[in-house]
Amino acid sequence: MSGPSPSVKGSVVITFLHPVIRRVPGHAILALSILVAGDVAAAQPSRATVAPAEEKGLLLGPETLYPPEPDAAIGLVDAADGAAPGSDGFDGALRSVVGQPLAGDFSEAIVNADEAPLDGLLLDEMPEEVSSGGWFGTGEYYGSAELVFLNRGRNYRRVIGYDSELLTLDPIPLYAILRSKQGVFTTDSLPYNVSPGARITLGEYLGRDYLDRDRSLEVTYYGGFSFYQNDAWNAVMSPQSQSYLVTLLSESTPGFTGAQQYLSTSSSNFNSIEANFKLHRRLGRDKMMMVPNGEWTRHAERGWLPAIFVGTRLANYNETFSFSSRAYSTPVEKFSGDYLIQTQNWLWGLNLGGELISRNEFFYWGLRGRAAPAIAFDGTQQQMNARNNGYQQPNAVPVQGTPIPPNGDPRLPFPEGTEIWKMAGQQVGPGFIGDLTCLAGWNLTPNSSVQIGYDILWVAGVATATRQFSLNKTRYNQIDPGGQSFMMGFSLGYNQSW
Repeated sequence: MSGPSPSVKGSVVITFLHPVIRRVPGHAILALSILVAGDVAAAQPSRATVAPAEEKGLLLGPETLYPPEPDAAIGLVDAADGAAPGSDGFDGALRSVVGQPLAGDFSEAIVNADEAPLDGLLLDEMPEEVSSGGWFGTGEYYGSAELVFLNRGRNYRRVIGYDSELLTLDPIPLYAILRSKQGVFTTDSLPYNVSPGARITLGEYLGRDYLDRDRSLEVTYYGGFSFYQNDAWNAVMSPQSQSYLVTLLSESTPGFTGAQQYLSTSSSNFNSIEANFKLHRRLGRDKMMMVPNGEWTRHAERGWLPAIFVGTRLANYNETFSFSSRAYSTPVEKFSGDYLIQTQNWLWGLNLGGELISRNEFFYWGLRGRAAPAIAFDGTQQQMNARNNGYQQPNAVPVQGTPIPPNGDPRLPFPEGTEIWKMAGQQVGPGFIGDLTCLAGWNLTPNSSVQIGYDILWVAGVATATRQFSLNKTRYNQIDPGGQSFMMGFSLGYNQSW
């Protein structure tokens, strides 16, 4: 290699690159560029000069390469020291950088990793891979508190009274009216009120398994719902005629048939608690993006996060229904009737569930559901307190003695006497508890979020109060566990981990 012409001003760039460099551990490529500027003819060949890109840096393409420390094995030395005849002033510098020269006329040599470490170089590397699996929901414990508003479906429909004017109808029109809600008093006349409740969860992280899934134990209370409704129905009264109310209870039961007003109240409540083992996925690797100022920013990639629940659930569902009769301007000691039904249901079973959440960097949405096939322990208590001590309305429509279809028997006086009794029944059978939530939330921080949801709750295989009517008084300990209750509404909540 010959030196530059003495009459030329400018710069000479020497680039060193050889595949043998790949033998050096920890470095794939070593690139070194030396920029020599100025009048080469006027320069003394005793030492190579370096034009710095900055105060302490050498130019390495678009990057800056900082010179090594004084005790480093890589450096620039006097070009005349050890220079072979016929070589230019840069051969000595190259040999001092790379060590022993190769055979032939090459100025390159094998780099000795022990003698020439790159301690002083700053290498531009990609940022370290990170995962939002360790970003959202970190900590040792977690919890959520939700305010839930549910509306309960109507009661099991049963006709418990009708107006006496219907007694004058033929069987077919009478049957059609009794099947409808016109002119009859039923157990499902009015809907229930919307009831507030709560869903509270506390959990503890148990760590991750070999598939990088979170394991946790959690306890959830879901309940506090109390539904209530009341209803009333009056007999038709006009200046021309006056009717009365007829009950479908036993014909011999006093204090109901002949009344001018029927009243009913219905209430129910639900509470449950469950303990579950939860296994769920975390988000994978994040997306790293470079912003205009050259810094790397971290962004979570959207992902579907499935989870499963396995545990046990205990629930309590109770109902109360009361049916009363009164006559205008008549004391209750002379004419009245009160029929009270109460049911208690305990359900205990295996709780199975899951969730599927689509989590984004700032929000999430998905489904969460649980189903618990259970053993139902059902019980009911009923009591009657009715009396008619000489209360009659012989001129009410139809008047006493008027033939009544379909058999033409005349209307008899209202049943008189006193009836007081109590009874109870128990039964064990299959039951079911299930709930489903469609949810969406916004991440306030990686460890906290607010959430809204639409909720459905279903309880089946229970003794509901309106299915326990004893109309014929032949089975005083009867119990019908074939009832169910369906509730739906919305929820607002807050989630936190710490």
